[in-house]
Amino acid sequence: MQRVVICLDVGGTQIKAATVNEHGGILTPIRLVDACAGLASEQLLDHFTKIIREQVSLSPDMKIAGVHMAFPGPFDYQHGISLMRGLDKFDGLYGVDLPHELSGRLKILGLTAKDFRFINDVHAFALGEMRYGKAAGAPKAMFICIGTGCGSAFGINGSVTDERTPGVPRQGYIYPTAFLDGCVDDYLSKRGLMNLTRELLGVPLDGKQLAQLAQSGDRRAADCFQVFGERVRDALVPFLHSYRPDCLCIGGQITKSASLFLNPLAAFCHAQHINLYVTDNTSQMTIMGLADFEQSGFGGKHNEPSC
Repeated sequence: MQRVVICLDVGGTQIKAATVNEHGGILTPIRLVDACAGLASEQLLDHFTKIIREQVSLSPDMKIAGVHMAFPGPFDYQHGISLMRGLDKFDGLYGVDLPHELSGRLKILGLTAKDFRFINDVHAFALGEMRYGKAAGAPKAMFICIGTGCGSAFGINGSVTDERTPGVPRQGYIYPTAFLDGCVDDYLSKRGLMNLTRELLGVPLDGKQLAQLAQSGDRRAADCFQVFGERVRDALVPFLHSYRPDCLCIGGQITKSASLFLNPLAAFCHAQHINLYVTDNTSQMTIMGLADFEQSGFGGKHNEPSC
């Protein structure tokens, strides 16, 4: 009987779910589900339970070795406890013991608390890219995902590294770093782009809406992307200078509009001899990395720090 893990990449907007084997092979289509991030605790736990049960139903005659879940920080990954609060996502899970609560709802599947593993979502993305993607073989790599917030990870020789490595910020997080009139997360995020469009266009637009305007020839929309791209460059430059990666990989929802805003960062990376990549598929790389890390039932090969 094939041993598999059920993987959930839990974002602020969507949850991506799939069943994966011990070689990183995705066995079921990646399912996209509304994150329902504003729900209360019990409703969110029931939501996760339903998603896991659906994956089990798609994997008959397979041994479910565990459930691996990627979450944005702040989060106690060792114990499976969310510490997010005031970030517009999953406030209802603050302080909740997810392994205990979810295993209690899934006893019929034979899953216990120890079968649930947790990892930072961008760390999972980084592991997927370093093992299966464009960052494979890079001695030093930096990873940025821009979506509901701004996630980050730093890698050395295929492993995620932590703040003990020169140039890596505390816990590997760039999002709380002071930037302009707030922090990086206030500007390199969906809400950051919507605030920018509200300021420059008089109406808040997300990346998809703004891209449609820009591609239709709207000069003001193109200018918004230019300003956003300059902010992305300016926010990342201090970390690129201090960490000095060989490559920088960009992921997240915003990558669909990368050609509209990435030029300022691309010019800087070219001048600094840093290879800049936009991932082909953030969800796929995250799911593949999520299935294969140190704490997994498969005895993964990467050193994932506790955050």
